Formats: sequence, structure tokens, C-alpha cells
Amino acid sequence: MDERFVTDSPGGSREALAERRSALSRDLLGTHSDGARAPRSVLRRKPASASQQRTRSQPPTQKKQRVPELAIGITLVVGGALGAAWLHGNGNQQVTIVASSRALDVGHIITANDLVAKNISVDASRYFVPAPRAKNLLGRALNSPVAAGEPISDKYLSVMHPLLADEILVPLKLNTGDFPPDLYPGNIVRIALTPDPGISTKVETEAYKNPVEVWALHPPTDLEPNYVVTLRAKQDLLLPAASAGKIKIVVVGK
Repeated sequence: MDERFVTDSPGGSREALAERRSALSRDLLGTHSDGARAPRSVLRRKPASASQQRTRSQPPTQKKQRVPELAIGITLVVGGALGAAWLHGNGNQQVTIVASSRALDVGHIITANDLVAKNISVDASRYFVPAPRAKNLLGRALNSPVAAGEPISDKYLSVMHPLLADEILVPLKLNTGDFPPDLYPGNIVRIALTPDPGISTKVETEAYKNPVEVWALHPPTDLEPNYVVTLRAKQDLLLPAASAGKIKIVVVGK
């Protein structure tokens, strides 16, 4: 055993023991006898390698940030909602057209009180009469029934031309079954007349020689229980129609 590590000795003096302790402290602390610290190789750091030096010299790189998938989903949802709202807004553009203020029957002659303005979508408006043309409907006859509030189309209107010099309007009273149920103003028809035996000596049913146009059709009322069909025809139809007891109508053109 090294004698410097002996802290007590039966034959040694106190001075010798103190000297040994001082020597032990110098060895452990790495100092010389004059008090200066001796270099200690065991405390030195190992020199850094070349790769470590390059790593330390390079500036730290920033990590690439990634947008969270939730944020992307929210962006797509919001964008889709805005696009749908834009399309919905453009699809809701409206224009003003002409509609019926009340229920109108076939053959009705349109007046100003029969018409009201109504707003509908742009896409649907092309099928109906626009508001600026409302005045052109006055005096026109309907060839189709129109419900209250229903937009009016050109196809609901009969085409009316001024009467010629040799033409007249001939009203006929008819019962259901004497004319087709789809008879409308503007139809071209042929008529068969059966003379009234109380007025004429003729009994044979005769067809009128010329096709005629239906001018108007009025349904039964409290004052008139029969249908009244007004025909636009030549003047020579007046007398045969007035002496007829029964008349049948057949549509030949629309």
C-alpha cells in the first residue's frame, strides 16, 4: 500500500502524517507545490470530428410547415358553400310577366281587369307573355281555360283576324255532345245542320259547304243553360243556322 494513503501510523509523528495528507491532496487536485494547477489530461475534451464541425458551422434549417388537413377541409366546405350561394343567387333572378287575376273560361274576351303582374324566374319567363306586352292581350279570346294566378301564354290565345266584307259572326246554341270537348276559339270546324221541323219542311241533315272558324265559346250561365259557340263564317250561313233545330260540329283544323 502507498504510504501516502496511510492516515495513521503508530510510529509516525503528527508532522509526518500532515505531510502525507498534503502530498495526497496535490496528487488529487493536480497542483504543484507552489499552488499552481497542473494540467490534467483526463479533463480535456476530445477534439470534434470534421463532420461535427461542418454540422456546427451550418445554420439551422427551418422545418417545413404543413397545413393541417382539417383546415383544408374547412376551406373546401366554405368555398363550396360560397359557390352554391352564387349559383343560387343567379338562378333566383326574376322578371315580370302577365298572369290571370281570376279563373277564366275558354272563349273569354280578355279585359284589363283580368290581368295582373307576376314575378317568375328568368328561365320560366320565356314561356309566358312579358309585362310590356300586356296591352296586346286586351280584346283577345282564350282558347284554353286559365286558373286564377296562372301565367298567360301565347298558346292560350286565339288568333283573331279582322272580319272580311262578306263575313259575319253567327252564334249557335249547343248542348254538351254537339261539339268536341276540346273545342277552342281559333279551331277550324265543319258543321252539320238538321232543320227544325216546326220551321222548315226539310228534314234531311245537310253539311255546310264551307269550313268555318270558331270565334268564341261561352259556357252555360244562370241566364243561358246552353253553350254558345260563335262562328266566323260567310253570310250565307245565317239563314240555314237560324232554321236549324240541331247542329253538330266537327273539328277539322287547329
